[in-house]
Amino acid sequence: MTPETSPAPAPPTSTRARGRPRHLAAAQYGIWESQRHAPAVPLHECGVALTLTGALDLLALHRAVARALGETETLRTRFHLTPHGPRRALVPPPLPVLTVTDLRHEADPEAVADARIRADLATVTDLARQDPCAHELFLLGPERALLYFRYHHIVLDGFGQYLYLRRLAELYEAFESGRAPAAPAAVPLERLAADEAAYLRSPQYAEDAAYWHAERSSTAPPDGPGGPGDPPSSGAPDSPGHPVAADGPATPRHPVPADRHAAPPGPAVSRTAVLTPHRLGTLLAAGRGEGPAPVGHEAATLIAATAVWSYDRHGGRTGTVVNLPVTGRRSRAELDTPAQLANELPLRLDLDPDASFAALVRHTGVKVREALRHQRHRAAGPSPRTTGPVATPPAPQVNVMTFGALSGFGSCHAACHQYPVGLVADIDLNVYRELPAPDEGREQDEVRTGPGHLPPYGLRLEFRANFHRHRPDDVSRHRRRFLELLDAVAGRPDLPLARHL
Repeated sequence: MTPETSPAPAPPTSTRARGRPRHLAAAQYGIWESQRHAPAVPLHECGVALTLTGALDLLALHRAVARALGETETLRTRFHLTPHGPRRALVPPPLPVLTVTDLRHEADPEAVADARIRADLATVTDLARQDPCAHELFLLGPERALLYFRYHHIVLDGFGQYLYLRRLAELYEAFESGRAPAAPAAVPLERLAADEAAYLRSPQYAEDAAYWHAERSSTAPPDGPGGPGDPPSSGAPDSPGHPVAADGPATPRHPVPADRHAAPPGPAVSRTAVLTPHRLGTLLAAGRGEGPAPVGHEAATLIAATAVWSYDRHGGRTGTVVNLPVTGRRSRAELDTPAQLANELPLRLDLDPDASFAALVRHTGVKVREALRHQRHRAAGPSPRTTGPVATPPAPQVNVMTFGALSGFGSCHAACHQYPVGLVADIDLNVYRELPAPDEGREQDEVRTGPGHLPPYGLRLEFRANFHRHRPDDVSRHRRRFLELLDAVAGRPDLPLARHL
């Protein structure tokens, strides 16, 4: 069916001319290089879908998308390879800015929309000739629609996506109610480039470099950051009593190589689990223990749990390194501007089997706080992921994206669904906030984690495993064991970790 489009006002841009070439931001170089070396592989195509329930004002939505694109320079960027290296330049916003597709006649409009989104994300964006983002609205039924936002990772990181969607919701609410929207907080990309150049000349850069040099020079684990692989699973069903789990996207039908220790990064086999507010409260209370809550307590607790799981998975033979994606933002301008600034930091944790889980969480909180003070240094993290073989499983990555979640979009209720794609080296864990449904009641047996309050949200844990290394039943087994460890440390956080392994 040919998509419907509605006329939108001209975006608020003063010129239709192409901007002059600029250098890429440091965070964009690794993405550029990995895409350039695998031009036919959708390594960095990202998508998010907002299911909107309520009376949607289509004109207000067109106006909001047009204004949001006009304000967000990174989404109006093209990339070119020049004799002097890759360069980026601003271009006018795409027209139309929003495509509307009516699926209300379909027997299962949600399934049709999902299939179209997945097909779209399986195609590679030509960064030199195509827009790095797109917006499409699928009409699903009476007062029900799905707003799909697709973008290339070179222009937005996870926090940048959150900032953009938050601004889009603000604009829609203003236009829907007939108000003039507030001025944007985002700054031009050149301001961020100037800040980055100033950082590279600053004493802080030298301090950050010294910190990460000391971290890399610390005693290396005997087996490297990874460890031996896992034997094939029997495929036993998930044990009862754990959070309800749902399968992710369809698993690629591809044989698992005999030598999985030298398998290349590959598409993800995904499995998810949901920690309700009650279960999350229990876990956070266990991680807090008797001491003060560490900085980033929620992230520290999940990172510590992942370290225990990794230690258990490899029989205690490996060092406990966890790769932590961070926003890479310290200034107010960076925190207000949608862009690609993210970094990935290796946290080297001292896991003592004789210490308690609460002690490990406090130690992890200290390490997270130190790493965040030095998060802008680009040499800190692992090398950019390639498509070549990996000799041993690398350290697990824990991406805690709990900085915010949209629950409202003007007068509509919004439910957000992420479509993470790309290659996975071994096993990654993505963590999202899971907002309760509007009519969902609280558990009667509440666990208080703050001054008399249950967390107002749960967490969705997404396990993404390299299908070259892990069969679907392997991933289910890893998920089940992770949840068992969460239950164990939440039930008796005072016991030595060795008692849980």
